[in-house]
Amino acid sequence: MKKLFIGIACLTSMYASAQNREIVFKEGDWKTQLATAKKENKIIFFDAYTSWCGPCKMMAKDVFTKDEVADMFNGTFHNVKYDMEKGEGPTLREKYEVNAYPTYLFINGDGEVVQKIVGSMSAPEFIKEASKALKPESTVFGLGKKFNDGDHSETTTLAYMDALEKAYEATKLGRVAKIYFDGLPEASLMGKKNWTLAQKYLNNPSSKAFAYLYANKADLEKQYGPNRVNRYFEDTFGSSVYAIKRAYESKSDLEEAKENMTAIRSLLTTPGPFSKSILSKLSLTAYAAANQWDQFAAVVDEAAADKEFPRMKDFVIDAANDVVTLAPASQYTLALNWASKIEKDYPNLFTSIQLADLRKRVFKKQGKTAEAEAMQHKSEELRNKAAGDQKAQPPLLKD
Repeated sequence: MKKLFIGIACLTSMYASAQNREIVFKEGDWKTQLATAKKENKIIFFDAYTSWCGPCKMMAKDVFTKDEVADMFNGTFHNVKYDMEKGEGPTLREKYEVNAYPTYLFINGDGEVVQKIVGSMSAPEFIKEASKALKPESTVFGLGKKFNDGDHSETTTLAYMDALEKAYEATKLGRVAKIYFDGLPEASLMGKKNWTLAQKYLNNPSSKAFAYLYANKADLEKQYGPNRVNRYFEDTFGSSVYAIKRAYESKSDLEEAKENMTAIRSLLTTPGPFSKSILSKLSLTAYAAANQWDQFAAVVDEAAADKEFPRMKDFVIDAANDVVTLAPASQYTLALNWASKIEKDYPNLFTSIQLADLRKRVFKKQGKTAEAEAMQHKSEELRNKAAGDQKAQPPLLKD
């Protein structure tokens, strides 16, 4: 009987092990990992994560531990993972332009990226996207080479734009989409096929095709409904303003950013439901880049006094955080004054968390340790209350 129990225990253990395989990651510095992968003629699967990334943890717990995922990755790739904020992580993050988490890179032995996946997904989708790394011609990088070598056919371009969209390469997508859509007959842009594609891929306000669609917005609304049409234009203008802001802050792609800024201002000469907000954000970006904080403050004050300003509270709080991030310390009182006004006008839990985080950032930069710690404790208490009440919380901001 004892032998029978031992046998059952062994079988149970083996069964559990067989059903709980997971991706095995190799230890070592990046130079060694590259050399090993090249020697073994394997592509590196590179998990770029951070300790605070919720989707990263979900993928590690729920996807990396699926038998079919583990078997494919362990048998096919040289698996490595790096925290992008520790050790070699920051250097690798800059080298491979990792801007979102989780990011999964597939890198050959020469250090060249052949496939990129961004975001969480199901196990079957993860396997499908990872498999593309074994067929470089179907990846974002292989398709990019074909496109850049002059293959602008519909098949190649649509596949390339789809790959760029999945890889969160919005800037490159905008450039490719501009070439593709500007090459189409204008009248065809109003058709269902191209309008559907434009909503997914055309995010470049300096595109002639985008300008044509915006000029014919009323006709689009009649065909496809005002909600869908206005959402597309507002999202495109909004994401473009964000990209322009990032370009000015990083001092990269400035010519393209200026071109898009000019295009947006030209297109939004007629007041619309979102033009006031978009144009004000553009002004803030320009004034911050020129260190013209008096003009910056005037735009924010005007918005704060305008009851009709779209999402005024978020606009003012975002501007206040930009002051803390970008302006000299002499301007921090602007952020604190705006915080006081918002606190009076919007006395709710979500806003209180935002303002506690904002004040913590100000006090920390001013060297007021006790005040910063008090705001940190207040933020934590409010977040715990929001969690207990199952209410939304604003994202955490870096100091």
